[in-house]
Amino acid sequence: MAQTPIRRACVVVKETYLELVQAQGDQRQLREIELRKPGVESVLESHKQHCFALDAVVNALSDAGIEIDVVKRSKDYLVERMAPADLIVTVGGDGTVLRASHYILGSTPVVGVNSAPITSFGHYCICDAQGFADTLAAIREGYLKPSPLLRLRAVLNGEPLPELVLNEILITHQHPAGTSRYQVTRGALSEQQRSSGMIIATPAGSTGFLRSEGGTILPIDDRRFAFQERAPFLRLDEEHRLQSGLVEQGDVLTIVSQMQGGKLYIDGEHIQYDFSRGAVLTIEACSTPLIAYVDPDCHQPFIDEARRKTSLWREVKKRLVSLF
Repeated sequence: MAQTPIRRACVVVKETYLELVQAQGDQRQLREIELRKPGVESVLESHKQHCFALDAVVNALSDAGIEIDVVKRSKDYLVERMAPADLIVTVGGDGTVLRASHYILGSTPVVGVNSAPITSFGHYCICDAQGFADTLAAIREGYLKPSPLLRLRAVLNGEPLPELVLNEILITHQHPAGTSRYQVTRGALSEQQRSSGMIIATPAGSTGFLRSEGGTILPIDDRRFAFQERAPFLRLDEEHRLQSGLVEQGDVLTIVSQMQGGKLYIDGEHIQYDFSRGAVLTIEACSTPLIAYVDPDCHQPFIDEARRKTSLWREVKKRLVSLF
């Protein structure tokens, strides 16, 4: 088995909620956290788990003789700090992997460590603190192979957005109760839609927001991407032909805004762009994937669940038809 040489590692670390509150000097909130009041009852334990995980990661890398650079995920110089690394280790949850992914422009692989399983889902994290040393050994010995995760390239009014999308793009009105109006085009098919918005998701992101809206779940290493209209506003006997679907690699999905107050959200709520009336967004598969150590079969349980539900619903409809 060919070994993977790792000389330098960049460790990208999230700030815990406790650290953020401490930085703000919010004494009232700090007292509530100390007393474990409702809403903040898990903050202390989550912080302790995170600190333990960071120590475990640093110690394992040091024991392996790997040079370490630890950087907060909120810093603007992530590109410069990550560029010399042979391995990027994120210590946090999915948000930390997403944040780092926007600044990984080359082929440096990333491994996610779920630092606080008590509060973090950790979809992109292949291990926690206890499993990192073994994961690192498997990477170095070549037993654990990374997967290329499709990212999306978004161009707004002719200008490429700087972030390569790892999870999803949400197109919506700036007000939650507002109607999202836009024109969507895939290939030769185009239509006007009124809805609560549209989600365009990568394969890796298809088990998140897209799945909750009933979209198609893809294997994490698929090369297509999916879109799903949210809560379509339909007249009687009206149907949207582009309510959902898949886009093949090499094809483009185009959205033209018809909203006064439209917004684009990239991989969550932190990155947003105005999407005003007449703005044009084109989305396609990016030629540069994120190289990540993930379980290549991690989406299979979600795909199996969707198939079971579809099969059950078909059986229910079949029995209902037989009654009449």
